[in-house]
Amino acid sequence: MIMAAVKALRPKQWVKNILVFAAPAAAGLLSPNFAHVAIGFVGFACASSFGYVINDWIDRENDSRHPKKQSRPFASKKLGLAELLFLLALLVSGIVVCCAFLPVKYSLCVLTYGFITISYSIYIKNIPVTELIWLALGFLIRAIAGSAIIEKSPTGWFVVAVFFGAIYVVTAKRIAELRSNHSGNTRQVLEAYALPYLNIVLTVSMGVTLLTYALWVFAVHSESALAQMTIIPFTLAVLLYAYHAETDKAEAPEDLILKDPSLIACAIFTAIPLLVVFSK
Repeated sequence: MIMAAVKALRPKQWVKNILVFAAPAAAGLLSPNFAHVAIGFVGFACASSFGYVINDWIDRENDSRHPKKQSRPFASKKLGLAELLFLLALLVSGIVVCCAFLPVKYSLCVLTYGFITISYSIYIKNIPVTELIWLALGFLIRAIAGSAIIEKSPTGWFVVAVFFGAIYVVTAKRIAELRSNHSGNTRQVLEAYALPYLNIVLTVSMGVTLLTYALWVFAVHSESALAQMTIIPFTLAVLLYAYHAETDKAEAPEDLILKDPSLIACAIFTAIPLLVVFSK
């Protein structure tokens, strides 16, 4: 029961909430605000798990017919309505406690994220193209929440890079799902997509992400060669991820990011130089 409850929270997905650290790190304010940012991360971990639990409960019947998703706690009936209500109450309590320690703008970000995830689960997920944008907004609001914690607005290039980077990741996931062509796939929206269209979206979002990241680096640290050098590992990471979109590995971004040595190395060689530069 306990393991099923933990699985329902999808802890692997919490890696996406690292975006909360992005804006404070980019502003050079992560170190003095680390405790508050960590609390913000926990708050979004609770909020994202809240969305996953709601989504899995709504999709439990369809998931029970999917070769992979049928093992999910609600689809396999290891958890029921009583466990659902307990988990939701626990997660809401966690969110409220975290919000109590942080600025009001952070709470507004969490509420906005909640609206995005719940509306996605109920309706938006079946609308082609809109569902891509909706998921990307979920990533973007995490980054904006990090800015809210330090009470400093992010640069325009930062916002655009995060948004299009999110579209890029979500589109790569859809391409991998469409290519894998699992029998009994429960994601109905896949039927509305054609690979050529998704490849166009992937190419456009990839190009904008790379361009705006470079523009952000040069705008923030125009004289730092170390910061500018991070464009190389960042570009390699983006290209490697596009490569994985051709396989079913990109179906689960959290697994790919945590297990692929090349992507991990690219992340390290991008993050460490930036942290060094911003800490000066």
